[in-house]
Amino acid sequence: MDKTIATTPYFLDRVDGVQKVTGTAKYSAEYEFPGMVYGVLANSTIAKGSITTMDTKAAENAPGVLAVITHLNCPEVPGYKKIAAQAAVPEIKKGYNVFADNIIRFNGQPIAVVIADTFERAVYAASLIKASYKEEKYNTDLDEAIKTGKALEGNGYKDYVRGEADAWKKAEVKIEATYSMPIEVHNPMEIHGITVVWEGQDKVTVYEKTQALKVTQQNIMRAFGLKEENVRIITQFIGGAFGSAFNTWPHAMAALIGGRKIGRPVKLMLTRNQMFNMVGYRPQAIQKMSMGASKDGKLTGITHEAIAMTASYQEFTEGIVNGSKSLYACPNVKTSYKVYPLDLSQPTWMRGPGETTGAYALESAMDELAYALQLDPIEFRLRNYAETDAERNKPYSSKFLKEAYQLGTDKIKWYDRNPVPRSMKEGDWLIGYGTGSGVFVAWRGDAKVAAKLLPDGSLILQSGVTDMGPGTATAMTQLASETLGLPARNIKFEMGDSNLPPGPSQGGSGTTSTLGTAVNNVCVSVKKKLADLIKDNSIFHTETIHDVKPEDLLFENGYMVLASDRSKKISYADAIKNSGLPQIEILEE
Repeated sequence: MDKTIATTPYFLDRVDGVQKVTGTAKYSAEYEFPGMVYGVLANSTIAKGSITTMDTKAAENAPGVLAVITHLNCPEVPGYKKIAAQAAVPEIKKGYNVFADNIIRFNGQPIAVVIADTFERAVYAASLIKASYKEEKYNTDLDEAIKTGKALEGNGYKDYVRGEADAWKKAEVKIEATYSMPIEVHNPMEIHGITVVWEGQDKVTVYEKTQALKVTQQNIMRAFGLKEENVRIITQFIGGAFGSAFNTWPHAMAALIGGRKIGRPVKLMLTRNQMFNMVGYRPQAIQKMSMGASKDGKLTGITHEAIAMTASYQEFTEGIVNGSKSLYACPNVKTSYKVYPLDLSQPTWMRGPGETTGAYALESAMDELAYALQLDPIEFRLRNYAETDAERNKPYSSKFLKEAYQLGTDKIKWYDRNPVPRSMKEGDWLIGYGTGSGVFVAWRGDAKVAAKLLPDGSLILQSGVTDMGPGTATAMTQLASETLGLPARNIKFEMGDSNLPPGPSQGGSGTTSTLGTAVNNVCVSVKKKLADLIKDNSIFHTETIHDVKPEDLLFENGYMVLASDRSKKISYADAIKNSGLPQIEILEE
């Protein structure tokens, strides 16, 4: 087995830190091109209905205006026709296609895009657009939908039952509680923006705020009937997302349609106000928790009923009840999940999607049951600690929640507090101590990484992944440094371009495990290739070694060092130069 000496300190400066703090990092709405024009959206003022008339003449005649696009004059979008032709597909699965028709599905829906030679002129012209509507009765109230509406149906909404349903009712100690969570909107530091550069009608480069380069590329290909090689997505930096940048939102399609029509680069950026209903949100949820336990604090039954909402035109579901199935050892568990369509814009993934919403209710109920049992909340959790995943009947590959409980209680002096609620004060402030746990699926997807070890001994890694803030490039640089035995300063990680080898989407806490595996693999392959280059080199020959193998070597600080005699070494750069190769280039999946 080959040996590598880590050359990177545990704490590595962010490789993109200087760019971000000096303002040289370019975000999707910061690119400039000759002939650049600007798009601004006009939005509906009703929640549901249809547009009966539109007066765009004043906007069209305003100074600097190049185009005003509405449902009345929208150029053909091939993907729209395909969706419309799917007669068997329910409306709620068809989604919303900007400017495809006169139907209003939510308040603030884009009804027009104005393109002008300056941003200010586009803003002014958009304010001149007048629309008349035929309003329909709308429902934006989840409580009302529960009373009068109908929940969505299908396999995804079937109840889960383990053991006896509603066994909590027979428990010696039991509680019932309802927890409500309002809509929580996405509003990161970087407002969503897009810059579109068409080359003719069938080739486009898009600077888009996206967490998923390949998904965005595929969406645009399908919409406009384009070949993969003719759609390039570039996302070098993201100023916060956590789910809002997974979709190709209506504003992006509006910019693409407008840019294709006028044949000039178009930049479109949402306003802060438009962010509240244009890029998704955590859906409202109402959760009823019913829990029972024996007097000695062992859970006997959990019933978790969750009700949430989605848009009337786009089904969205998430794992609200998932944690209740497996976080604690309980023989009898029932969960139900119902979703009602409302006349609102589309919800989407948000930080800790679904599972966070569910954990709020589950953990609150655990605290309330612990209080009813007169048990310390940590002690109650320990008595019901799950050593295995009861939902899937599988052991955990690793689990350190007990250790986390112990560390947390020690650090905040948990057992020194007064456990009686509302008993501690600092001045006029009540002081509380709390605990909570959560569980989220772990996954690893597909990724490709290209590595180029250059004659100067520097390494370039490439993968089409984006970074919404956690430091993907830094993590991959550190991993490559440790695996290949190369100083981090000699490594460059290139990302954010769909022309690079395809990487995973950024989200779901799986990017590092996915991409990191490919980075590890490609660095191991580079080491094998390096070792192969010097296997016959007389520098390493000893009385016992005449054919150098990777396991005979240490890889450290850009050198291959003979493990049995550290005086015998050669740099990666010299190994490449001596071989006559221009560079070592490897692609791993």
